[in-house]
Amino acid sequence: MASTKIGQSGVQADKPVRKTRFVAAPDAGAAPGDADPTGDGNVPGALMSRRAAIGGVCTGAAALLCFLVGAGLSGGEATVSQDKAQQIVSLREQIRTAEVRTDALPEAKDADRALVTAQGAAEQIARLQNEYRYLTPSVADSGGTLDQAAAEPTRRNLTPYFAPDVGTTLQPWYLLAADKDVAAGNEIPMSFDSGFKWVAQRPYSVEVDGTIRVTWLAVQTRPAAGQAPAVLAWARADYDMTRKSFSGVQTGTTTTGEALRQEVKAP
Repeated sequence: MASTKIGQSGVQADKPVRKTRFVAAPDAGAAPGDADPTGDGNVPGALMSRRAAIGGVCTGAAALLCFLVGAGLSGGEATVSQDKAQQIVSLREQIRTAEVRTDALPEAKDADRALVTAQGAAEQIARLQNEYRYLTPSVADSGGTLDQAAAEPTRRNLTPYFAPDVGTTLQPWYLLAADKDVAAGNEIPMSFDSGFKWVAQRPYSVEVDGTIRVTWLAVQTRPAAGQAPAVLAWARADYDMTRKSFSGVQTGTTTTGEALRQEVKAP
């Protein structure tokens, strides 16, 4: 993990660093480890800032282009040098690229709505991944083999949230070995008293291509006395605000989580 971040409730999270612009999502609930990027509860219109930045690049390139053309034609010359001609071509391409990127940016209201939608979908995915926890005793008893029939209802409910090519993403992202000793209870997955839970982190940023990076953390629910809950595993994916689905899913474990993990064999 690239960085360590302390979230609310004292959770220490090894979250990957990803520098992006910020967009407020006032209706989405805050998640552990997230903070207001401005520190005053008021996130400025970052989409407008990105538009202004791209516009600045475009203006600067245009000004330099005019300078080069003017310099090349000064003194009555009718042509410019080869080096300046190449610079002019490059600057014109920069201007065209900047204009295309500006047009591609979503409107602020659309981006804000997409952030709220992505947050809601991420929370549902966390809930469904948590359902897999009650299968841990049977997985342990079978030497790491997941009962596909028992997992099918959860897998079926996860399917609509992901792009068609997600593959094993619909399988459990993480199971805790200690959960093998937890009583099955009333056979309702969410009543299973697991030693960890998946928590969706609040997304703040929308990329130029209309995707939203979302992160989930698997956090201990019964840490040792005097210790903060540890992050055992993580997952991240990109939410497409147009297709309204997740893709590019990546998962991993922390050092602590790997030592405590229940192996699940590939189907």
